Amino acid sequence: MTTAPPPARQDGLTASLVDWTARALPPLAVVAALTGAAVILGPWVWRLARQLTEERRERIRQEERAEMAAHLHDSVLQTLALIVRAEAPGEMRTLARGQERELRAWLYGRAQRRDADLLSTAMDATAAEVEAMHGALIDVVMVGDCRLDDGVRALVHACREAMINAAKHSGAAAASVYVEVEDELVTAFVRDQGVGFERERVPGDRRGIVDSIKGRMERNGGNALVLTRPGEGTEVRLTIPRTRG
Repeated sequence: MTTAPPPARQDGLTASLVDWTARALPPLAVVAALTGAAVILGPWVWRLARQLTEERRERIRQEERAEMAAHLHDSVLQTLALIVRAEAPGEMRTLARGQERELRAWLYGRAQRRDADLLSTAMDATAAEVEAMHGALIDVVMVGDCRLDDGVRALVHACREAMINAAKHSGAAAASVYVEVEDELVTAFVRDQGVGFERERVPGDRRGIVDSIKGRMERNGGNALVLTRPGEGTEVRLTIPRTRG
């Protein structure tokens, strides 16, 4: 005859299973409930987040359009009105060029940082001054920027003299200025596609290159090189050490 397991052990196992089931079911129910809520609410939450993102983007676009419209009204449209009333072609060109320079600065974010102590500000102001005085177009391209120190100011003044020479003597309608700022050095190139010249034939009383360009750069620890040939334009290369800071 087979002997049945002791009733006490069977009752203990059953009690353990019942106790484990009682402890496990509530967490499983919570997980199931959260999973169901995620399945039901997930797409709605995603659509809501996407809608909020689109609304934010549209608000930013509207603010940008409003800002651009205000700027065009305050500057460009007023300049166009002045050009319409201008009588001399030179005056029209000066107005248009000044507006072009200001609009470029605004579009590229430089209008918000018009710091008088920056090289970019000094170069733009110098080019605008030469344009207004002599009517030639001066295109300035900057790579990098830095604060003005004595040496960098000397470079700006030497660039100004080179711009004036290009506007007055090259016969070209425009000149280009390229300035590159590195960690220890600032380099500038002033170029025109004008008539060029022979250095030996420059009158002795014209001291612009000798004094205002080469002499100024050398006195401040820099260098100046003038490259020119008749019929091939002129290039003035300027280099100056800069003070970090």
